[in-house]
Amino acid sequence: MRKIFLAFDCALTAFAESNHHKADDDMIRQRLATYTEARNNGEAHAEALCYTEDGDFRSGGPASHGRPEIEKALAVSVQAYEFALAVEKIRFLDSYVAIADAHVVAGPAQHKIDMIGSYVMVRKGKTWLIGAARIARTQAP
Repeated sequence: MRKIFLAFDCALTAFAESNHHKADDDMIRQRLATYTEARNNGEAHAEALCYTEDGDFRSGGPASHGRPEIEKALAVSVQAYEFALAVEKIRFLDSYVAIADAHVVAGPAQHKIDMIGSYVMVRKGKTWLIGAARIARTQAP
C-alpha cells in the first residue's frame, strides 16, 4: 500500500510541476513578446522595464548593468529597424530561474543580422523578467 501511495504522490507532484511550468512558460514567452514589441516600436524605456532592476545586457560589446544603462544600450537610431525574437526552448533551473534560448534577427530591412539569444529569466513575485541577456551573431559580418 505504501508503494502505491508513493507512486501516486510522485505522479501528482510531476503533474503539478508540468502545469506550473506550462503557465510559467507562457508568461516568459509573453514577456519576451512584450520586449520584442517595445523593440520594434523604438521604446527603449519599455524594453528596459522587461529587465530586473539589476539586470544586464550584452551584445557584442561591454555589458550594460541596470535598467538605465540597458535603456541607453537598447536605444535605436537606425531608420526602419526591425527586430524578431523566436523562442526555441525554455529550460527551468528551478521555480524562479529559467533560460530561454531564442533565434534573433535584427537590423534595418536591407542589412538584418542573424543572431542567437540566451535570456536568463527570473521570477519576481508573479512576474517573469529578464535577469540577463546575451546576444551573439550566428554568421560572420
